[in-house]
Amino acid sequence: MAKRGHEADFEKGLGDHNKKYHNAAPYKTSIFEIITGPDSRAYELSMGPMTFTQMEGRPSSADHDADWAKVMEHADPVGETQFWREDKEIVYMPEGADKFTAYRWRYFTIKPGQGDRFESMVNKFMTVLSTKKYPASYKLYWKFGASEGPHACVELGMSSWAYFDRPNTLEADFEEVHGKGSYQDFSDDMENFVDRSRTYDEMVKFNPALSSDY
Repeated sequence: MAKRGHEADFEKGLGDHNKKYHNAAPYKTSIFEIITGPDSRAYELSMGPMTFTQMEGRPSSADHDADWAKVMEHADPVGETQFWREDKEIVYMPEGADKFTAYRWRYFTIKPGQGDRFESMVNKFMTVLSTKKYPASYKLYWKFGASEGPHACVELGMSSWAYFDRPNTLEADFEEVHGKGSYQDFSDDMENFVDRSRTYDEMVKFNPALSSDY
Protein backbone atom coordinates (compact mmCIF):
# COMPACT_ATOMS: atom_id res chain seq x y z
CA MET A 1 0.00 0.00 0.00
CA ALA A 2 1.51 3.35 -0.99
CA LYS A 3 1.52 6.05 1.66
CA ARG A 4 -0.98 8.81 0.98
CA GLY A 5 0.74 11.49 -1.07
CA HIS A 6 3.62 9.15 -1.95
CA GLU A 7 1.92 7.28 -4.79
CA ALA A 8 4.04 8.79 -7.59
CA ASP A 9 7.33 8.21 -5.75
CA PHE A 10 6.31 4.68 -4.80
CA GLU A 11 5.34 3.74 -8.34
CA LYS A 12 8.48 5.22 -9.88
CA GLY A 13 10.72 3.44 -7.41
CA LEU A 14 8.84 0.15 -7.78
CA GLY A 15 8.90 0.23 -11.59
CA ASP A 16 12.58 1.18 -11.75
CA HIS A 17 13.50 -1.53 -9.23
CA ASN A 18 11.69 -4.33 -11.06
CA LYS A 19 13.07 -3.38 -14.47
CA LYS A 20 16.62 -3.20 -13.10
CA TYR A 21 16.77 -6.20 -10.77
CA HIS A 22 13.99 -8.54 -11.91
CA ASN A 23 14.28 -8.87 -15.67
CA ALA A 24 15.56 -12.45 -15.77
CA ALA A 25 13.43 -15.55 -15.32
CA PRO A 26 12.46 -17.00 -12.92
CA TYR A 27 12.64 -13.77 -10.90
CA LYS A 28 10.47 -11.60 -13.12
CA THR A 29 7.91 -9.68 -11.12
CA SER A 30 4.33 -8.72 -12.00
CA ILE A 31 2.56 -5.88 -10.22
CA PHE A 32 -1.23 -5.88 -9.93
CA GLU A 33 -3.34 -3.00 -8.64
CA ILE A 34 -6.25 -4.25 -6.52
CA ILE A 35 -9.39 -2.27 -7.36
CA THR A 36 -12.04 -3.99 -5.24
CA GLY A 37 -12.21 -6.29 -2.22
CA PRO A 38 -10.63 -6.32 1.25
CA ASP A 39 -7.28 -5.01 -0.04
CA SER A 40 -8.57 -2.22 -2.29
CA ARG A 41 -5.88 0.35 -3.15
CA ALA A 42 -3.10 -2.15 -2.50
CA TYR A 43 -0.50 -3.38 -4.96
CA GLU A 44 0.17 -7.11 -5.22
CA LEU A 45 3.65 -8.25 -6.17
CA SER A 46 3.92 -11.68 -7.81
CA MET A 47 7.36 -13.15 -8.54
CA GLY A 48 7.92 -16.29 -10.57
CA PRO A 49 6.90 -18.93 -11.42
CA MET A 50 9.81 -20.66 -9.72
CA THR A 51 10.72 -23.68 -7.65
CA PHE A 52 11.54 -23.44 -3.97
CA THR A 53 15.17 -24.13 -4.86
CA GLN A 54 15.17 -21.21 -7.28
CA MET A 55 13.49 -18.99 -4.71
CA GLU A 56 16.51 -19.29 -2.46
CA GLY A 57 18.60 -17.65 -5.20
CA ARG A 58 16.36 -14.65 -5.77
CA PRO A 59 18.03 -11.22 -6.08
CA SER A 60 19.35 -10.19 -2.66
CA SER A 61 22.59 -8.27 -3.21
CA ALA A 62 23.45 -5.30 -1.04
CA ASP A 63 22.67 -2.99 -3.95
CA HIS A 64 19.32 -4.70 -4.57
CA ASP A 65 18.33 -4.58 -0.91
CA ALA A 66 19.31 -0.92 -0.54
CA ASP A 67 17.26 0.01 -3.60
CA TRP A 68 14.26 -1.96 -2.29
CA ALA A 69 14.54 -0.17 1.04
CA LYS A 70 14.20 3.15 -0.81
CA VAL A 71 11.02 1.90 -2.50
CA MET A 72 9.57 0.84 0.84
CA GLU A 73 10.13 4.30 2.32
CA HIS A 74 7.01 5.28 0.34
CA ALA A 75 4.94 2.24 1.35
CA ASP A 76 2.77 1.09 4.21
CA PRO A 77 3.28 -2.69 4.00
CA VAL A 78 0.12 -4.74 4.44
CA GLY A 79 -0.88 -8.37 4.00
CA GLU A 80 1.43 -11.33 4.04
CA THR A 81 3.75 -13.36 1.86
CA GLN A 82 2.05 -16.42 0.38
CA PHE A 83 3.07 -19.23 -1.96
CA TRP A 84 0.61 -20.31 -4.67
CA ARG A 85 0.82 -23.17 -7.15
CA GLU A 86 -0.87 -23.11 -10.54
CA ASP A 87 -2.96 -26.19 -11.34
CA LYS A 88 -1.50 -27.44 -14.62
CA GLU A 89 -4.66 -29.36 -15.53
CA ILE A 90 -7.16 -26.50 -15.19
CA VAL A 91 -5.98 -23.85 -17.60
CA TYR A 92 -7.93 -22.23 -20.43
CA MET A 93 -6.12 -19.64 -22.53
CA PRO A 94 -8.01 -18.35 -25.57
CA GLU A 95 -6.20 -16.51 -28.34
CA GLY A 96 -4.73 -13.26 -27.08
CA ALA A 97 -4.93 -14.23 -23.40
CA ASP A 98 -1.22 -13.54 -22.90
CA LYS A 99 -2.02 -9.84 -23.46
CA PHE A 100 -4.88 -9.61 -20.94
CA THR A 101 -4.51 -6.97 -18.23
CA ALA A 102 -7.86 -7.16 -16.36
CA TYR A 103 -8.61 -9.97 -13.92
CA ARG A 104 -11.11 -11.17 -11.38
CA TRP A 105 -9.57 -13.24 -8.61
CA ARG A 106 -12.16 -15.30 -6.71
CA TYR A 107 -10.92 -16.77 -3.45
CA PHE A 108 -12.49 -19.93 -1.99
CA THR A 109 -12.34 -21.48 1.45
CA ILE A 110 -12.86 -25.22 1.01
CA LYS A 111 -14.46 -27.39 3.67
CA PRO A 112 -12.23 -30.12 5.19
CA GLY A 113 -11.65 -33.10 2.92
CA GLN A 114 -13.45 -31.55 -0.04
CA GLY A 115 -10.51 -30.47 -2.21
CA ASP A 116 -11.11 -33.13 -4.87
CA ARG A 117 -14.78 -32.23 -5.22
CA PHE A 118 -13.89 -28.56 -5.51
CA GLU A 119 -11.36 -29.32 -8.22
CA SER A 120 -13.96 -31.36 -10.13
CA MET A 121 -16.40 -28.44 -9.93
CA VAL A 122 -13.82 -25.98 -11.26
CA ASN A 123 -12.94 -28.38 -14.07
CA LYS A 124 -16.60 -28.52 -15.15
CA PHE A 125 -16.71 -24.74 -15.27
CA MET A 126 -13.50 -24.57 -17.32
CA THR A 127 -14.91 -27.14 -19.75
CA VAL A 128 -17.84 -24.84 -20.46
CA LEU A 129 -15.60 -21.86 -21.15
CA SER A 130 -13.30 -23.82 -23.44
CA THR A 131 -16.10 -25.68 -25.28
CA LYS A 132 -18.09 -22.50 -25.88
CA LYS A 133 -14.95 -20.50 -26.74
CA TYR A 134 -15.43 -17.78 -24.14
CA PRO A 135 -13.12 -14.75 -24.66
CA ALA A 136 -11.78 -15.02 -21.11
CA SER A 137 -8.89 -17.01 -19.66
CA TYR A 138 -9.35 -19.31 -16.67
CA LYS A 139 -6.82 -20.67 -14.18
CA LEU A 140 -6.85 -22.34 -10.78
CA TYR A 141 -4.25 -21.72 -8.08
CA TRP A 142 -3.79 -23.61 -4.80
CA LYS A 143 -2.32 -22.00 -1.70
CA PHE A 144 0.74 -23.89 -0.47
CA GLY A 145 0.73 -25.00 3.16
CA ALA A 146 -1.85 -25.45 5.90
CA SER A 147 -4.31 -22.59 6.18
CA GLU A 148 -7.73 -21.68 7.48
CA GLY A 149 -8.37 -20.23 4.04
CA PRO A 150 -8.70 -19.13 1.44
CA HIS A 151 -7.33 -22.35 -0.03
CA ALA A 152 -7.84 -21.75 -3.74
CA CYS A 153 -8.05 -18.86 -6.18
CA VAL A 154 -9.78 -18.97 -9.55
CA GLU A 155 -8.50 -16.36 -11.99
CA LEU A 156 -10.73 -15.05 -14.77
CA GLY A 157 -8.73 -12.93 -17.22
CA MET A 158 -10.02 -10.60 -19.91
CA SER A 159 -8.92 -7.82 -22.23
CA SER A 160 -11.07 -5.33 -20.29
CA TRP A 161 -13.86 -5.33 -17.75
CA ALA A 162 -16.32 -4.72 -20.58
CA TYR A 163 -16.37 -8.53 -20.63
CA PHE A 164 -18.91 -8.37 -17.81
CA ASP A 165 -21.31 -6.34 -19.99
CA ARG A 166 -21.77 -9.34 -22.30
CA PRO A 167 -25.12 -11.17 -22.16
CA ASN A 168 -25.00 -13.78 -19.40
CA THR A 169 -25.49 -17.13 -21.12
CA LEU A 170 -23.56 -19.18 -18.57
CA GLU A 171 -26.47 -21.25 -17.29
CA ALA A 172 -27.65 -22.16 -20.80
CA ASP A 173 -24.11 -22.90 -21.93
CA PHE A 174 -23.43 -25.02 -18.85
CA GLU A 175 -26.51 -27.14 -19.48
CA GLU A 176 -25.72 -27.49 -23.16
CA VAL A 177 -22.32 -28.92 -22.24
CA HIS A 178 -23.23 -30.94 -19.12
CA GLY A 179 -26.93 -31.70 -19.55
CA LYS A 180 -30.30 -30.34 -18.46
CA GLY A 181 -30.49 -29.46 -14.78
CA SER A 182 -26.71 -29.64 -14.38
CA TYR A 183 -26.27 -25.98 -13.53
CA GLN A 184 -28.68 -26.13 -10.59
CA ASP A 185 -27.05 -29.33 -9.41
CA PHE A 186 -23.67 -27.62 -9.71
CA SER A 187 -24.83 -24.63 -7.63
CA ASP A 188 -26.51 -26.78 -4.98
CA ASP A 189 -23.58 -29.15 -4.66
CA MET A 190 -21.11 -26.33 -4.16
CA GLU A 191 -22.75 -25.59 -0.81
CA ASN A 192 -21.47 -28.96 0.40
CA PHE A 193 -17.78 -28.28 -0.12
CA VAL A 194 -17.26 -24.49 -0.19
CA ASP A 195 -17.77 -22.02 2.66
CA ARG A 196 -19.57 -19.33 0.69
CA SER A 197 -19.54 -16.95 3.65
CA ARG A 198 -15.76 -16.73 3.16
CA THR A 199 -15.75 -16.49 -0.63
CA TYR A 200 -14.76 -13.10 -2.02
CA ASP A 201 -13.62 -11.41 -5.22
CA GLU A 202 -10.91 -8.95 -6.14
CA MET A 203 -10.92 -7.03 -9.40
CA VAL A 204 -7.33 -6.29 -10.36
CA LYS A 205 -5.36 -4.64 -13.15
CA PHE A 206 -1.90 -5.72 -14.31
CA ASN A 207 0.40 -2.69 -14.46
CA PRO A 208 3.21 -3.29 -16.99
CA ALA A 209 4.91 0.02 -16.15
CA LEU A 210 5.60 -1.21 -12.61
CA SER A 211 6.51 -4.78 -13.58
CA SER A 212 9.49 -6.51 -15.13
CA ASP A 213 9.83 -6.19 -18.89
CA TYR A 214 8.00 -9.06 -20.59
